[in-house]
Amino acid sequence: MPWLLSVHIAFLLIWCAALFYLPGLIAGRAGGDRDPSSRGHGLPLRQLFNLLATPAALFTIASGTLLFLVQGTLGAWLVLKLTAVAVMVLCHVLYGALILHLEHAPQSAVTVPCIALATASALAALCVVWLVLARPL
Repeated sequence: MPWLLSVHIAFLLIWCAALFYLPGLIAGRAGGDRDPSSRGHGLPLRQLFNLLATPAALFTIASGTLLFLVQGTLGAWLVLKLTAVAVMVLCHVLYGALILHLEHAPQSAVTVPCIALATASALAALCVVWLVLARPL
């Protein structure tokens, strides 16, 4: 099922891009709007998270599950890959929590959590890619 693999890879790319982009957006929104004229420009952070990042994550996980069920591949590499995906999911959830926190306290300092989440997201995504490329046939 090459089409299913293509769908899985496409949504994974969108999800990873969102995970890499969100920390910069979150950190950029911290401290409130410094310029009142900047209000309303661009897609709001919460909508970007809810309408792009979260559906991409769900479709990535759903298509990956279907791939696993169709191919029936099992091994230690799969457990490691799923662990890395779990780290990506945890980072995704924590990004959502940071967005909600920023909505309630716009003056919050979120730079350190954003750096930590960006690092964890990047390492997990790289780990997933490495494990897929190193997968035994």
